[in-house]
Amino acid sequence: MTLISSCLIRARLACRPFYRFYANSAPRTIDVHSIPQEPIETKAEQPFRTSIDDPTLHTEKDLGLFYTVNSDDFKKISPFGKALPLQFREECEAFNETAIMIRQPSLDIIKLIKQINWNLPPLKVVLFPAELGVGMSLCLFHVIHYGYRKKMLLVNTPTAAEVLKLALDATPSPNNEQMWDTPSAASTWLKTFAINNEAILRETDFRTKFTYTWSARESTPAGTHLLDLIGYATDRIKYASECVGAIVKEVKAQVREKNIQTLVTFDTINSYYGPTWIVKPDKSIVKPNEVTMVKALQELLLPDWNNAFIVVTIGPKGIIIPKVREKHNWLVRHGHFRTEHRLPGVLMYDGPMTVKSLLGTEGIEALEPFVPIQVEKYTENEFNNQYRYYIDRNWIQNYHGREEEGRKEILFFTARNPYEMAKFVGSR
Repeated sequence: MTLISSCLIRARLACRPFYRFYANSAPRTIDVHSIPQEPIETKAEQPFRTSIDDPTLHTEKDLGLFYTVNSDDFKKISPFGKALPLQFREECEAFNETAIMIRQPSLDIIKLIKQINWNLPPLKVVLFPAELGVGMSLCLFHVIHYGYRKKMLLVNTPTAAEVLKLALDATPSPNNEQMWDTPSAASTWLKTFAINNEAILRETDFRTKFTYTWSARESTPAGTHLLDLIGYATDRIKYASECVGAIVKEVKAQVREKNIQTLVTFDTINSYYGPTWIVKPDKSIVKPNEVTMVKALQELLLPDWNNAFIVVTIGPKGIIIPKVREKHNWLVRHGHFRTEHRLPGVLMYDGPMTVKSLLGTEGIEALEPFVPIQVEKYTENEFNNQYRYYIDRNWIQNYHGREEEGRKEILFFTARNPYEMAKFVGSR
């Protein structure tokens, strides 16, 4: 026997026990369903929308959720698109819907509207920002939508600063040489008032109590329907500024006897208590109370009437810097400004976001007493809902942005600021 044969025999004898074991054992299979497993808990995502589209039914349970504004309501509330910021309007056009987040300042104001005594002078609420771009205009729109659904008379001035910034057609008033008319802005305000309140004006048969004389040959007698008065002023646009004063006078005189609850709103009302861009022939600046339309609207803030609720916002956009020779002296007295890096030569307010700094002494004296409500940046829950809304609308198309790391990156760069979040996400 050779050496190789003997080695093979010994190896076979050594492995015989293993062969016997595997030969006698049956094939084994494992049933995975027979193994006890711990139940896996799946965390359901909380909704970021609410099915309640009526703002009169919103409660604290809807806080941080989006609700869709009915298209018919939106056309009535904002016929010229001025009630919402431009960037937000562009987003709504891209999303093919107008969705507003329900936030705490809006709910607080709605709660006050439900609880006030309408027999007392108007309660005034001042919304002021914690920082730039926190969404005050959207909170104000939510309140206006509530007033519209409650069939309140809406006296809305959505862009108060535009009257004093972009009044290119400002001319001396024909009936008062010391006053200045802004026909285009006044005509737009009158049309907005008529569209907002057409149903309630017809239902209550709202007619004038006073006679208004526009010129030696033209006048509007008492008993004229308010819509006819507005139609006359928009056709004869040179009388539009004085017609604003007539509307304010009729509203203050009749809402009590007609039992009509009135909601007065101003966006960036602090522009009414500073300089303007309207320049006189002698290069001096026209003051806000020298503008016919502004002086008439300021009458709404007086405590000499009732059955009304007033909500105003103040912010950096309402601070107007003079453009002529008084600019240097004005900037010396108001040092909280910086040059906007994207727009050379344009100054941006960079001071404290307080009522005193934004409104000034004159504005505080005109509005007192009032209830200040601060609008802050998103909470963690509101930020997450906004982020999920952008994903739902396919506004975040980069797949990295849809992951958790992308969410954290957006949170880091925007710090839960609504405007910065919209700008950051829209640029990606």
